[in-house]
Amino acid sequence: MATGDELAAALAREIRAAVAEAAPAEASPPAEPEELADIRLPVRRAEQYVTPTIPDASRFAGAKSTVLRLLRFLWRGQASFNALMLEAAHGVAAALERNRAAIDREARRFEGMSEDLARWKTAAEKEARRRDSEQDTRIAYLEALSSRSTSPSSPNVPNAPTLPESVYALFEERFRGSTVEVAEKQKFYLPFLWNVPGPVLDAGCGRGEFLRLLKEQGIEARGVDSNSLAVGACRAAGLDVREGDAIDALAAAPSASLGAVVAFQVVEHWPAAATFRFLAEARRAIAPGGVLVVETVNTDSLSAMNAFYLDPTHVRPVPPEALRFLCDAAGFRELRVEYRSPLPASERLEERSGNDARLNAILFGPQDYAVIGWVPAAE
Repeated sequence: MATGDELAAALAREIRAAVAEAAPAEASPPAEPEELADIRLPVRRAEQYVTPTIPDASRFAGAKSTVLRLLRFLWRGQASFNALMLEAAHGVAAALERNRAAIDREARRFEGMSEDLARWKTAAEKEARRRDSEQDTRIAYLEALSSRSTSPSSPNVPNAPTLPESVYALFEERFRGSTVEVAEKQKFYLPFLWNVPGPVLDAGCGRGEFLRLLKEQGIEARGVDSNSLAVGACRAAGLDVREGDAIDALAAAPSASLGAVVAFQVVEHWPAAATFRFLAEARRAIAPGGVLVVETVNTDSLSAMNAFYLDPTHVRPVPPEALRFLCDAAGFRELRVEYRSPLPASERLEERSGNDARLNAILFGPQDYAVIGWVPAAE
């Protein structure tokens, strides 16, 4: 049977092992963060009291130690509990250290991101200054347009259709569709012209379908067309239409006097230089917050290109990206391209795969598209 000293020695070894397991010593402990000092310091102090001890300097230390060894069975379970609680406290402190390290890593990462944002801001400001310089150049060009000669003999002004007016009027009646069909398609553009800061000019208004729609909406508008037969028909219908060239009409308009300019199926009748001059004059004549709508044949659709070459007065097709670029160069902003006049399903391929859809877009895509842009509200 074991003696009392042997039991006491065994108990001491067990307690020391529990304490060592709960708080293993480190050869070179890292510097402790100040935020964790309030946790680590009480834990270390508690480790000194895992089991009852008698200081050597206390009175009757020997006798007290003997009594303590005899009563060891009373706190053996408490000592284990204390060791486990200390282990849990160390776990909490370690978790806090990990969280602090993660926060430090995120802070360093965000510091790097802030540097990237600063570089991006510098680049954006540089690009904005460049665009402002380009915009100033465009505005100077547009202002200079108002002082130039606008005679029909100008080389930038396209010639009138070579066909007799009566023949071309008949051509439109047969191949463009009825006025009801055209007006139904053009209703799409009405919401863009609500509350524009001035009257609308319909350049190349033709039979006046869109002018009638604007009149029904109570939107002030006037038109210009080079075909005297079309002008006569529009006037007979009570529409404000003048005979003449669209570019000349825009050049004669005071700066910022119009709320919008629309041109349906017109720019394909002009060379590129005339198209850009038209857009530049429109940019000058439209007031801040005003709108430009230019619709033409969709060159991305082969079936639409067949219709393009059907009209003998067409000069050249204008791809969407080209027209968008010219509008941007003229100073219009917030540009968007809207594809219009889709073919009915009966005239398209039956789509059973993605390849069928892509082929439909190439062969039988929308027949028209429009570039819509705005004059910036704040100049």
